[in-house]
Amino acid sequence: MSSTIPLLSRTGNEKIVGFLLIGILSSLLDIGLLVFLCSYLGIWYLPAAALSYCCGIVCSYVLNRELNFHDHDRHVIAQFTTFAAISVSCLAVNLCVIWICVEVFALSYITGKLIATLCAVFWNYHGQKRFTFHLGS
Repeated sequence: MSSTIPLLSRTGNEKIVGFLLIGILSSLLDIGLLVFLCSYLGIWYLPAAALSYCCGIVCSYVLNRELNFHDHDRHVIAQFTTFAAISVSCLAVNLCVIWICVEVFALSYITGKLIATLCAVFWNYHGQKRFTFHLGS
């Protein structure tokens, strides 16, 4: 019997806690790098957001593969390609939400990034669980 939280075990989502913790860590990297690129290097917020998000993707992939899903699939390139494809769909959502927050609602790019991150969490988890790490529904 697994030592996971009973409710999570019953719903089949015991990996979501690890995924969320890794997501927080990779999001902190993403947001920190975004602030650095915009504030210190003067890069416009949209390309900076794309670059920082890609760095977060790599961090998230490595940590989820090794620590959360314990997936030792030998086809790392194919697996990372699937992970990246799902993540790129989340990147598209991220960039659109950030743009709308900044250009339409006059919010800061950081506020837009936080809102965008929350919008993409659930699709990313279910997509990675189902298609990248093949753990079913």
